[in-house]
This record gives sequence, structure tokens and C-alpha cells, in this order.
Amino acid sequence: MNKTMLIVVNVITGLFVTISSVLGYGFSGIGEGSTNDLTILIWLFIWIIGLFLQFKLKTRVIGLIITLIPVAYFLYVYIAAVMM
Repeated sequence: MNKTMLIVVNVITGLFVTISSVLGYGFSGIGEGSTNDLTILIWLFIWIIGLFLQFKLKTRVIGLIITLIPVAYFLYVYIAAVMM
């Protein structure tokens, strides 16, 4: 993956995870049996850790995988919510 494509993927996934985390943090106290506020922000921190791992060439692949884990989680949550 070339450097420009990696930057584009990181920007798009970063915006998606950040917006989803902030919205989840804001709406987490509304429903019954809601999750703890900090557990939603952990997904943002996991994404940031994956981003930092991408700076070294040796850990770039594992960093990309770690970066995509919160994206997959939020996509699952959104798809599960739509199917209800």
C-alpha cells in the first residue's frame, strides 16, 4: 500500500471512529442498560494506538489491522441497529 493511500485510509477511518465515539459517548446514558461512557472512548484510543504503530515500517501491517478493528466494531453496531 503506497503512502498516499495509507494516509487516505487513516483519515477516513479516523473521522469515522472519532465521530462514532463522540456520538456514542454523548448518547450512552439515554437508553436502558447503557454501557459505561469510558468503554466507548476506548475504541478511539485503540484506533490511536494502531495509528502510532503505523509510523514504523516493521509494525505498519499490525497497526493497520489494529486501526481497522474499531471501524469493524462501529460498522457492526450500526448494521445491528438498522436491522432492529
